Amino acid sequence: MSSISVVIPTRGRHHFLKQALESVLAQSHAPAEIIVVDDGVGAAEAIGHMHPAITVLDNAQRGPVPARNMGVSHATGDCICFLDDDDWFTDDTYFAGASAAFDKDADFCFADGVLRFDDGRPDLPFVFEADAQSLERDNTILISGVIYRRALHAALGSFDESLPFYWDWDWYLRVARAGHPLTHIRRPVVAIRVHAQNMSGESLEAQRRANLDRFSTKHALPPIPLKNHLDIATQSPGKPPGPVAP
Repeated sequence: MSSISVVIPTRGRHHFLKQALESVLAQSHAPAEIIVVDDGVGAAEAIGHMHPAITVLDNAQRGPVPARNMGVSHATGDCICFLDDDDWFTDDTYFAGASAAFDKDADFCFADGVLRFDDGRPDLPFVFEADAQSLERDNTILISGVIYRRALHAALGSFDESLPFYWDWDWYLRVARAGHPLTHIRRPVVAIRVHAQNMSGESLEAQRRANLDRFSTKHALPPIPLKNHLDIATQSPGKPPGPVAP
């Protein structure tokens, strides 16, 4: 079965990080390694000797996208899996299912999730399809529900550090436009924590707008309305075609 390197960028959210790590360690198909990239300070001390599979790297506070590029550059597994430090996996068979899809020649898998609110509101399902055409309109993929072949970076390069808010959307579109099918694992595997510290918060709206305009220009797209995953989750999902993993 395909080996999976899990990359968890983190910055000062040690109270969330432990839950994220525990959800990785609970997977029935154990990861090859867990790479925590500290974009702040104190992650290594907070984790301690939690598990021998965990390595902590210091990103010297260069930002979240450089942290992800650092994690990928140190990964040795066949596949890369990202998990944000405030999210956690809810399905302990997720890695096993993704690995089976890669053994059947998948290149890029994405799964469903739920948005979980710190204020106690009911979970909001995030269940959407995605392909090259739909990704020209909306980012309907959760980064914490993505696993892909590490070899894609050899062909497509690293994440675009000029897009701190939309680097993930940019990556998905690059992968899809290069002809790699996006395989949908149609079950919820991850909880996305919605709280005041989320990067897509209203206080960052001007920066997000400028970054989205840069993204649109890069990909020769018309202007795209500004929205986040919470906005998208309240809409009816489209159904573009795509391969499906069990």
